[in-house]
Amino acid sequence: MATASRASLPEEIYLRSLTGYLVGQNLVEGYKKVAVITYPDRICSAMAAALMTSYISKGNYRDGAGAVFTYEEGKEAEIAQKVQEYGADVVYISFGGEQKMSYVAEIAKKTIAALAQAGYKGALGIHVRVWLATKQLSNVLADAALAKYLASLPEIRLFTADVPNRKFLFHKVKIEGNAAKPEKYREVEITAEHAKLLSISLPPPE
Repeated sequence: MATASRASLPEEIYLRSLTGYLVGQNLVEGYKKVAVITYPDRICSAMAAALMTSYISKGNYRDGAGAVFTYEEGKEAEIAQKVQEYGADVVYISFGGEQKMSYVAEIAKKTIAALAQAGYKGALGIHVRVWLATKQLSNVLADAALAKYLASLPEIRLFTADVPNRKFLFHKVKIEGNAAKPEKYREVEITAEHAKLLSISLPPPE
C-alpha cells in the first residue's frame, strides 16, 4: 500500500511547475492545438497550467493554441465532445495529483472511452501517474475496443521519471495487442531539487 506524500501542498504545487515546464517543452512539442484534460483539484490544475504556459512560451502564443478541460464524473462524453469541437491534435490526460491510484485508473479509462466515442483521432499524451495507475495501460487495453482505438491513434506519448539518475524520459508508446510498449525518444536531465521533490511526492493511499 502506498504511503501519503511527505511533500507539503506548496512543495507539490512547485513540483508540478517544474514537471509541467518539462512536459510542455518536450511531450507536446510539434503539435499546434493542445488540449489538456485535468482533474479539477489544486495539484492537477497547477500541472495543467504549467504545461500550457511552457508550451505557449515556446513560440506558440496565438489564438487557439491550447485549451484546458476539467474532468467531471458522469460528463465524460460532454467533455470529449468539447475536445473534439476544439479540434485538438493532441490531448494530454493529467490526473493523479490528489486522487487514489485506483480512481485515476477508473477515470482515465472512462476518459479514453469517451474520446473514442466522440470520434477523436488525434494524438494522446499520458501523465506518468496515469501510466502507473492503469498498470502501463493494461487496465484500458483489457477492453478490446479500446485497445483497437488506441492502436489506431497516430501517436501516444508518455513521460516517466528516473529519479535516482535525475532524468525525465519521454516515450512514444506502441500498442501491440493488449500490451503498451514505450520507446524512448528523448531524455532530459532534471535538477537535484526536482528529483528530491519527486522522491517525496507519492500518490495518496488506496
